[in-house]
Amino acid sequence: MKKKIIAIAAVLGIAAAAIFICRRIEPKQDEPPLVLNEYQREAYLNIRGWEIEEISCQTVRIPEEFEGIYREYADIQSKDGFKLENYKGKEVLRCLYRVLNYGGDSEVTAELLLYNDELISAAIIENKQDGFIKPLNSLFKDS
Repeated sequence: MKKKIIAIAAVLGIAAAAIFICRRIEPKQDEPPLVLNEYQREAYLNIRGWEIEEISCQTVRIPEEFEGIYREYADIQSKDGFKLENYKGKEVLRCLYRVLNYGGDSEVTAELLLYNDELISAAIIENKQDGFIKPLNSLFKDS
């Protein structure tokens, strides 16, 4: 009888773990878009633990075709729930912020891309030739 109870508990534990894992990797397509006005952008980064200083906000055009580093960037963003493919050829607002508390010797920048104030991309970028690009939302969830 005791072995049966242990076996049932083990099966229930495995089932609960499977449900938990499946819920964590659900696509983010069902989430409503995050809209950030000029006052909310800094707060969005601060909430994620970044001390920042604004560098610039300017309009840029998303390329029609993604090649090289932009393909890599779009793939990284896709894993974080952002679909840059939906904005090919469109003008977006690119806001850059110097990250003051990342640590290390390299300069690190936070980048937000917005289309009509809707956040369509968020990354932390190491500013050197072989530097990293990390999706901002995934960094926040891991901490």
